[in-house]
Amino acid sequence: MHAITEDVMEACHNGIVSWDKPSVVKPILIQGVDDYIKTKERWKILKEFFEVKEIDYKEIYSVKGSILSKLINLIYLLDYATIYRSILSETDPTPIDAIDFIKKRL
Repeated sequence: MHAITEDVMEACHNGIVSWDKPSVVKPILIQGVDDYIKTKERWKILKEFFEVKEIDYKEIYSVKGSILSKLINLIYLLDYATIYRSILSETDPTPIDAIDFIKKRL
């Protein structure tokens, strides 16, 4: 599966243009519970845009704590989500033929 990542500032600038057209991609908004006030404003505006466009989105919030605990929490959460997704789609996530192809040529 392809996944695209953008910070909220870019998502509210060039990134938002792509959402004007229908898509099967579903946005997942990864937020901090104690994000900077300006960042929270952007999240609010972005969610409002998705609601107006009737785009279904999901939200994930980091745990409270230090930046390190937040990052580790989100890394584990998203890693487990990819493993769970592979189980649901009955896909073995261990073969990495595409990566091996590149490595052999480096």
